[in-house]
Amino acid sequence: MTTPPPRSTLRRTLFTTLAALIMAAPMAGRAIATPSSPSAPGSHAPTSSKAPTSNPKPKPAEVTWSVQPSTVKGPDGRATFTWTDVKPSTVLHDYVGVSNFSSKPVTFKVYATDAFVDKNGGLNLLPAATRPTDIGTWVNLLHDTVKVPAHSRVNEPFTVIVPANATPGDHTGGILASILTTGQVRVDSRVAVPIYLRVSGKLNPTLSIESTSTSYHNTINPFGGGGTNVSYTVHNTGNVRLTGTQTVSVTGPFGVTLATVHPAPLLQLLPGSFVRVTAHLSGVYPAGPLTAHVKIIPVPVNGLRHTTGAPLAAVKHSVGMWALPWPLLVLLILLAGGGYGVWWWMRRRRMLHSAALAAAVEKGRLEATSELTKVPSSGSTPSTNGHDNGHDSSTGADKSPGKGKGIPVPETKPQTHADPESG
Repeated sequence: MTTPPPRSTLRRTLFTTLAALIMAAPMAGRAIATPSSPSAPGSHAPTSSKAPTSNPKPKPAEVTWSVQPSTVKGPDGRATFTWTDVKPSTVLHDYVGVSNFSSKPVTFKVYATDAFVDKNGGLNLLPAATRPTDIGTWVNLLHDTVKVPAHSRVNEPFTVIVPANATPGDHTGGILASILTTGQVRVDSRVAVPIYLRVSGKLNPTLSIESTSTSYHNTINPFGGGGTNVSYTVHNTGNVRLTGTQTVSVTGPFGVTLATVHPAPLLQLLPGSFVRVTAHLSGVYPAGPLTAHVKIIPVPVNGLRHTTGAPLAAVKHSVGMWALPWPLLVLLILLAGGGYGVWWWMRRRRMLHSAALAAAVEKGRLEATSELTKVPSSGSTPSTNGHDNGHDSSTGADKSPGKGKGIPVPETKPQTHADPESG
């Protein structure tokens, strides 16, 4: 019978095995391709090179790729195609690199199109089914499709022919490499690199503020401020790309500032494009007639200058609005109603008290009058001429001239006055 190993030996063996498995697991890293020096296109033939193999390996059914400015030998470190002060009728030559990081060859559709600003203010490219009308028609690629081997890159040459009647200012587009996935739903997956081209001529960096609207939302606090929404459209009416800083404020009577907010800076507005902005301001007291102010300071795109290089003038727009303090008015009405109710109750109470007092006085008067005019129940009714059935009203007394007319005369006794000289 063998003796089982101690528990410490088992734990040490298990830990060693787990550590060996972890160290043996494959690990992948990510590296950045080293840019090579730029070179001018020569024979306009596409060139191939190995794509960086250090990128994470995609799943077997997954296709990953990238598009970037390149040269005949490979990428040169640029992030966009940018040309400035290009005269009309100029022809430009360049390369676009399409890299396939997948484990199988992939055929990509390559084409150019125009850019536009979406409703969120971001830069986007026209759908594949929409024909370009600007710089997308100036770009000519050598091939419509490019087949890129697995883990490789193809540097595709192209030319940009600026029309003789090209308008001065900025023209924006992009070069895309896309694949179409079919199934229950057709999905067009696209990767693009932007194109920024400025045609020489008179530049007009101008923004305008249009279609401003306001709304106010009261609060239940009669002494607090509510919320105000100010919506407006920023329109690039010039011919150069612009960004800008924004300030929205609300003032009350006599120009007193009630609230101020700074919306996010404009991302990028292409010539002719516009974006809708909504700013929310909190704590705005409903002081009656209010005014919403919108101020935008246009800012040129980094690296590009306008006509003079001086700061651009701010664009301002104001619109009036009304906001009444309804909760405070309701409170005042309730207080006024309550005060009137208390006054009415006290007045009625005084009236009832006065009426009760007057009734009591009248009752007392009536009772007193009744007592004064009350007939005696045991005596005889006095006669108006002082006689009772022809007899004298005084018993046992003789008639006297001084006791006529039934008026009782008090009986007086003679008083004797002593003679002071006597006795």
